[in-house]
Amino acid sequence: MTAVTLAEAKAHLRISFTTDDDYVTSLLEAADGFVSEIGVAIAAPVPAPVKHAILLLAAHWYNAREAAGETPSTPIAFGVNALLQPYRTQSI
Repeated sequence: MTAVTLAEAKAHLRISFTTDDDYVTSLLEAADGFVSEIGVAIAAPVPAPVKHAILLLAAHWYNAREAAGETPSTPIAFGVNALLQPYRTQSI
């Protein structure tokens, strides 16, 4: 079970078709894993900033499926870090 539902992610991504449901679910699982790995505990109720960070990560990965892009993803990293920093239980 992920912190963000498939329906929430699809609304955020503005997709209404089901073809990518498995892929979006895998992105949510990866984003949850990333958030947990950097020291943010995902427990109910999930704080809105943590949910938004997961949505930002999933949307970025959904829209930039290549391993490397033309421009670095610094704004995504900054936004995600800023949202998650208050919820970290360990320093990295």
